[in-house]
Amino acid sequence: MPLDGPPWREQCDAARSISERFGSEKALGYLLGEKFLNYLRASDRVPALRDDLPRFVSEVRDIFETWELREYLCGVRRLGAAAHVLNEAQHDEMSAAGALGDDVVWAAEDVILLERTKQMLLSP
Repeated sequence: MPLDGPPWREQCDAARSISERFGSEKALGYLLGEKFLNYLRASDRVPALRDDLPRFVSEVRDIFETWELREYLCGVRRLGAAAHVLNEAQHDEMSAAGALGDDVVWAAEDVILLERTKQMLLSP
């Protein structure tokens, strides 16, 4: 691990900046829809990441209000980098062109990870 701390700290700082510049919806898409889900996926294989997960969860809760987390997590339609970078029309166009690599197994894993994320971030 670098001296600056775990990579999720930088990602949380980036989410704060994104929120200030572009709003909380973009920041939530970046942090939860991309970075947190990737971290959660990796934490299933790497014990050190799993051990640090509660600190990541705590930091996310510090950044966003509970209502923001709930609204995002209960209404998310797309996940991953393209989901928060592209608008709806751009996403549809790239998906139709096969540029987003739709993988049903990966998508199923995302649904499971999203449910785990809801439990972690929305439970008291």
